[in-house]
Amino acid sequence: MTPKKKLKIVFIHPDLGIGGAERLVLDVAAAFKKQNHEVLFVTNHYNQTHAFEELKNGEFPVEVYGDWLPRTIYGRFQALCAYLRMIYLIVFYLVFGKNSQSPDLYFVDLIPVAVPFLKFANKRVIYYCHHPDLLASPPGGCLKRFYRKPIDWLEFKATSFADIILVNSVYTASIFRETFPQIKKPIQILYPTIAYSYLESVQKRKHFKPIQKIVPEIVCNNKDLNIFLSVNRFHPAKRLEFAIEAMEILKSMTSASEWEKTYCIIAGGYDPINKTNADTFTKLSDMIREKNLRDKIFLLKSPSESIKVDLLHSCTALLYTPLKEHFGIVPLETMLVAKPVIAMNSGGPRETVDHGVTGYLCECSSESMAEFMYRIIKEDSKDMGVKGRERLEEKFSYKSFAKSLEQVLKDVTDFSKKTD
Repeated sequence: MTPKKKLKIVFIHPDLGIGGAERLVLDVAAAFKKQNHEVLFVTNHYNQTHAFEELKNGEFPVEVYGDWLPRTIYGRFQALCAYLRMIYLIVFYLVFGKNSQSPDLYFVDLIPVAVPFLKFANKRVIYYCHHPDLLASPPGGCLKRFYRKPIDWLEFKATSFADIILVNSVYTASIFRETFPQIKKPIQILYPTIAYSYLESVQKRKHFKPIQKIVPEIVCNNKDLNIFLSVNRFHPAKRLEFAIEAMEILKSMTSASEWEKTYCIIAGGYDPINKTNADTFTKLSDMIREKNLRDKIFLLKSPSESIKVDLLHSCTALLYTPLKEHFGIVPLETMLVAKPVIAMNSGGPRETVDHGVTGYLCECSSESMAEFMYRIIKEDSKDMGVKGRERLEEKFSYKSFAKSLEQVLKDVTDFSKKTD
């Protein structure tokens, strides 16, 4: 099924930070590398101190173009700047990049404007749609709609040029079809999987840090703690306030002895140069203080993979707060360490969490989340964790992911032969 020859595959990605999109493209790259293909990343921005371990340790070469271009204009026009930065990247790379003539395949995600430039240069292109970008833009007035119209049109036209279009879930596939009904090309679902490095880290780990070593502010010495963990970027779209509000409600539901040993940790990706991260962190900190929960809820910035493994191993359950999440990789990472997941009954988690079996899908409210947190406290959830790990192996394993990618490579190779 895999193409016989070794391929050179270039990934075009706007910002190699720490997030679900970056995790996905790195996992794809790692799978390609294990299949003996050569991989290169080309990006607008890369900070080695704010990146996943595979990039920090130099596993993949990275070329950066256009980082000097502004991300915003006086705090506005973020989408326009992102498109201009990407256009600069792809044009500069194709004209001046030392390896631009030799790649067999390009893998583009997030900003599709690179796709038509590559097709005009007669390249084979896979476009991975995490979610249509035009749906992520908050509504505005007439000027905002006038500003967004050409960008939204460009997203549609650029996406339609790709040889193969991939999406990350059945949910995203349905949203894609609703958003771009004019695109008649077949789309394929490529479920993300947990990072191979994370899988190895868990399997090789013999000792885990106790939670008090990671978060010394937890002063309760009771070994039977109730630790609710959230792992997500500090971003408004992740709706982390649900976890804080749920903890406030949970306090009124539990006895004094139960509450004494109950804590919540919110660990998230935090980029110092990202104003949205900083503003969200400040907002959450203020919210915790106002609700008088500073001794119960703790915020951690950009935990390392090792610390994340320790946190997941130590937690009682994961709180997954986003609404209409495209897929969501953290629930899978939680299943690997056999812990239950409480997620919103919305978006991708509806495909990963089996309600009442591997965790709970709560209604989209802090009250509903608190109810299931209370149920976790009162009931033995170990069996849920075990069944979650079984579900991971059955539907979302690294082996299944790699096999799907082999088929994608075959499909794009066959498609290109038909169109030559």
